[in-house]
Amino acid sequence: MVMITTICMMNYCKVKFKNLSAIKNFILFLSAFALLYSSCKKDVNTLSVGFINPDSSFNSTQESVFLNSYTTTMDSLATHQQSLYILGAINDPIFAKSQATILTSFSIPNNAASFSLGDTAKVNNILVDSVVLQLRIGNDTTYIGDTNAIHDIKVYELTERLSETTAIFSNRNYLKSSNVVGTFNTKFSPSDSIKNTYLYSSALIPACMRIKMSDDFKLKIQNQRTFSQSSFYDLFKGFAIVDESNFGPYEGGFWYMNLNSMFTNLIVYYRNDTTHLRTEFPIQFANPKYNKYVNNSSFLTQANTTKFKANQQRDIAYLQSMGGTKLRMFIPDSTLNRLAASPQLAIQKAEIVVKALGGFDDKNFKIPNQITLISTDSLGRSVLTVDSYTENFYYLGGSVKNGEYRFNIARELNFLLTNLRNGSGNKHYGLSVIVPNSTYGSVFQTSARRVVLDTKNLQLKINYTVIK
Repeated sequence: MVMITTICMMNYCKVKFKNLSAIKNFILFLSAFALLYSSCKKDVNTLSVGFINPDSSFNSTQESVFLNSYTTTMDSLATHQQSLYILGAINDPIFAKSQATILTSFSIPNNAASFSLGDTAKVNNILVDSVVLQLRIGNDTTYIGDTNAIHDIKVYELTERLSETTAIFSNRNYLKSSNVVGTFNTKFSPSDSIKNTYLYSSALIPACMRIKMSDDFKLKIQNQRTFSQSSFYDLFKGFAIVDESNFGPYEGGFWYMNLNSMFTNLIVYYRNDTTHLRTEFPIQFANPKYNKYVNNSSFLTQANTTKFKANQQRDIAYLQSMGGTKLRMFIPDSTLNRLAASPQLAIQKAEIVVKALGGFDDKNFKIPNQITLISTDSLGRSVLTVDSYTENFYYLGGSVKNGEYRFNIARELNFLLTNLRNGSGNKHYGLSVIVPNSTYGSVFQTSARRVVLDTKNLQLKINYTVIK
């Protein structure tokens, strides 16, 4: 067919090349033909995902592979750049007691080089009436747990400055004063707006937690009155906001706080001889802040027993956010070696489905709307799967539907098989399923939720075709 087509084109060239337009048309035709012909060539060594439609039944083989899985503790999380920060304490009937503390600094108004309360000429006449730490609640759905719980939240001053340049992790300890400078001890509804009254005017602001600061802290501001940048940060290194509630089973909860909101600040109400004034010391985007997580899950004490040893299939997996626990999964080496032995094998589809166990999802302890799957490198570090960074997290999957979470790992599986064929030495070091944490630019939202998964028959379902 190629020879006949070539002869026809030569005759066309002899007869039809009488003007420039015909020459241009011939060149376009020749280019199209060459592209079509070259695309028909088959390189069996570079069969990629998508070579065969995932839903095609063309010589397709389907198989299910049982995965080795177990529950283990998570590594600490970088929590210094989040969209929302978790605050609270809870006594979960499955995961026992957990606590989330907020550590944050704050700034001089407008980040100025210096600041004075009122007119510098009258600064000695300033009297501070009250100081309030105001924290914006994320939104009216950002509470997990018992909404009737009365939390015992205390504010301490930090005695160390938080780093502005390095990542801060969720297990980092902090230095604080032993003196409480603010308390919040009441039930709080995150859907309630607040009527903020000042002098003779008032306005509604979004739901905020307002913590009245102590008289000692109020005097600390009044005695200073005038600040330079250096003197301010030497005097006020920041706050530790700690939930010290001692809840019984099924009690407590977590808020998601928006520390980057314009409504999150330290408000100072003061007056001089004749005038009532207020000043807001903001918690700015650049201010160092992070979450400290403490999980005291009762089953974690079994992590060193046979129940959670590696490479042993377990019927139940426990996923806990805030650096708690994760599910580890491994594709058997025998499966990978067998599939890699055929260089003409094209992966059509590879899917893992995990189901949430019933009875662990109620109005106070909701399961996550989203979990995610990550891979592991040779050093045990968490890395994105190929499906995540070549496509996106939506393609990877992980959203809950009818109590199930589905993950697409066709590209990850193809990557593993290619490495085995090439002898690159990049082995399969396992996959992890986690409740994700939010960072700026992430598709995930900060979550304090947890889920119990049914992993009794955990399988990887594979569709592939062998091209001949």
